Amino acid sequence: MEKYYSDQDFLSDNEFIVWRLFPTEEQDLYWERFADEHPECREAMENAIRKFNAVKINNFKLAEQEKLYQDILTNLRRRRVRRRRTMYWSAAAGIALLMVSSLMFLQPLNKSAQENAAGVEAIIGQAMPSNNIQLISGEKVVELKQNAQIALQDGCISVVEESDISEMPLTENVINKLIVPSGRRSTLQLADGTKLWLNSGTELDFPSKFAGDTREITVKGEIYIEVAKGRQPFYVNTSQFKVRVHGTKFNILAYNEDEENSIVLVEGSVEVMTTGNETIRLAPNEKAAVNTGGILKETVNVDEYISWKDGVLIFNQTPISELLKKIGRYYNVHFENLSDNELSTKTCTGDLFLSEDFEEIMVLLSTLSATQYVREGDVIRITE
Repeated sequence: MEKYYSDQDFLSDNEFIVWRLFPTEEQDLYWERFADEHPECREAMENAIRKFNAVKINNFKLAEQEKLYQDILTNLRRRRVRRRRTMYWSAAAGIALLMVSSLMFLQPLNKSAQENAAGVEAIIGQAMPSNNIQLISGEKVVELKQNAQIALQDGCISVVEESDISEMPLTENVINKLIVPSGRRSTLQLADGTKLWLNSGTELDFPSKFAGDTREITVKGEIYIEVAKGRQPFYVNTSQFKVRVHGTKFNILAYNEDEENSIVLVEGSVEVMTTGNETIRLAPNEKAAVNTGGILKETVNVDEYISWKDGVLIFNQTPISELLKKIGRYYNVHFENLSDNELSTKTCTGDLFLSEDFEEIMVLLSTLSATQYVREGDVIRITE
C-alpha cells in the first residue's frame, strides 16, 4: 500500500487522478476503503480532492472531453506499445490539469497534417547533461540528490536525502554556494530559521552564519523564501535589483538569461531597489517586474508564481513558448528559438501537475496544442 503524507502525494498519484477524472463505483469503494484503513491520511486526501475539484475543464462538453481523452491515449499507445496500460492513465489524466484557451486551439492534427509536419522543424531542444546539486563551502564540495533538504545550525549543516541524514561542518567566515542545476530542486533552512525553496537552474550564495548589522544572500535563478523575524534587516541581492525584507514570504525570479526579473509578495512587506536607483514598496498580492525599461508594479494571483515548489505549474493565458521554457527548466531540457515560433502567440490557461515522466508531459502538451514532437536521442523537435 502506498504511503500518503500530504495532499501533494495524492495529486502525484496517477490512480488518484484517474479516479477524480473518471470515477467509477469500483474506484469509489477502493478509495473509501483506503480512507477507512488509513485515517491518518484522510485529511490530506480530502485536501487533494478539494484542490482537484478546483480545476475545471472549461467550455468542454462531455463528448469533447472523452474525444480529447481518447486522442491522448492513442498518441501515447503509439509511443509505448510495450509498456503497461497503467502508464497511459497519467497522460490521460492531464486532461483535467491543463486547460487551453480556445476550442480551435485544441483541435487534434488531421491525418495529412500529421504526415507532413515531420518535415517542418519548429523548435529543437537538447537535453542537458544531468548534474547533481552541489554545496560548496570553502574548499569542500558535496554532491546532493534531488529534493535534498538542507539546514544550517551551530556552524554545521545537516542534509536529508530520502531516508539518509548526514552532517558536515561549514567553513567559517566564508560565503557558501548552493548550486541547483536544471532538472533538480532543493530546500534550505538558513542559520536564522529562514526557509528557502530553490527551483531548477538556481545558484544561491549565503553565509555560514549571519554577523554584523544585516542578513544578506545573493540569488541567480528562482527561489521562494519565508524570512524568519530578526533584529537584523534581511536583504536579497540579484543582478537587477535588491530586496529589503520586513518579515515576509515572497518569490524571486532572477534568471540571468531572462530579459525580465520579478518579485511577487505573498505576505508582509518588501522594498525593491533597482540598479537604476528606483525604489518601490510592495504589498501582498503585488508583483514588481524589473527590466531595462525600469520597474512596473501590478496586482497578481500569487499562486501562479509559487506553485512550482509543490510540483504544479499554474498558467493564465500564458504563451505556449513560456510554458515550454518552464517545463524545460523543470525537466532539464532546453528549447531554442521559442520566441520565433507561432507557439509564442498561442496561450493556455490551467494547472499542470508535473509528472516524473517527461514524455507523458510532452504527449499531453502536443495533443492539446495541435503539434507533434519527435525525440531522437536527446534531441526534441516540435512541429505545427
